[in-house]
Amino acid sequence: MVTDNGDDVVTFAGGILDQHRHVCAFVNWQDEDLAVLDSFVRQGIESGDRIVYLVDPADVAEPVNRLQHLGYDAADLLNRRQCEVQSWADTYLNGGRFDPDAMLTLLDRMFDDQDSPRVRLVANMGWAIGEPGLTDQLIEFEARANFVNLRRRHIAICAYDTAQFDGALIIDILRTHPMVLVGGVLQENPFFVPPAEFLRQKNLR
Repeated sequence: MVTDNGDDVVTFAGGILDQHRHVCAFVNWQDEDLAVLDSFVRQGIESGDRIVYLVDPADVAEPVNRLQHLGYDAADLLNRRQCEVQSWADTYLNGGRFDPDAMLTLLDRMFDDQDSPRVRLVANMGWAIGEPGLTDQLIEFEARANFVNLRRRHIAICAYDTAQFDGALIIDILRTHPMVLVGGVLQENPFFVPPAEFLRQKNLR
């Protein structure tokens, strides 16, 4: 099955990711949420896509364990770079702090090669918990990330643990993602504001 632009269909949590491939996934890291992510990863591996995890440095073994749990030879996938695990320290918090411009550049580079396999990025956003003064930077980053995704066929799943983020931030995070996973159900996000408009509104505050 292919979309109108000739790209094969990508599904996530039973829904189709076609025009919009920047997803906010509200998760609690329990079995039902992990099963949704596992299905997305399995589909990617079977399709020849490249899986990239961005995780807590303390949890870099967890994606490897999940791959083994799914029945894959994790070492082989990592050696062939079909799967890759990067820590927050090498991505979002490279240099010891969050630099939105640097992270957007990294994403652009990661998604740049049109001849490479499609990337399925699964980003644990827990790095932002408790970071002082980070809210505005995070929200602006998520809005600007849409410009990167719009030019690419890759998929970015931003996983937020709702128990760890306050309600006001979650509302703003919702406004920056065209697709949202809530309660295990994927849907187009009615609260989404197109990035140019969102950034204009933010600058007028």
